[in-house]
Amino acid sequence: MASPAELLSDLVTRFQPAAADGLDAVYQLHLTGETGGFWHLTIAERQCRLDSGPAENPDVAITISDDDWSDLMGGRLDPFSALISGRLQIDGDMALATRLQSLFGLGAS
Repeated sequence: MASPAELLSDLVTRFQPAAADGLDAVYQLHLTGETGGFWHLTIAERQCRLDSGPAENPDVAITISDDDWSDLMGGRLDPFSALISGRLQIDGDMALATRLQSLFGLGAS
């Protein structure tokens, strides 16, 4: 099984540039748990970059446990259910958060 950090790196390869037309945003990801930490995705000019550490001024901050992140990325955890149950917290622009699915082809097998 891939670690949460490996799954984060996989986001960059899954990035869908066409879905990022006109988007200039920073997504901060805070994974809690043993293999957790802070990372941030910077999306601009139809490109995506992943960096470790917290973002200075993220447009969206997402907090989830490392285990739940692995389940979310593997399609074993529904994002809406995770949000409603409190297993996923989103601070900032909710509309940007909902774009994650199309930006990274999440939920597609």
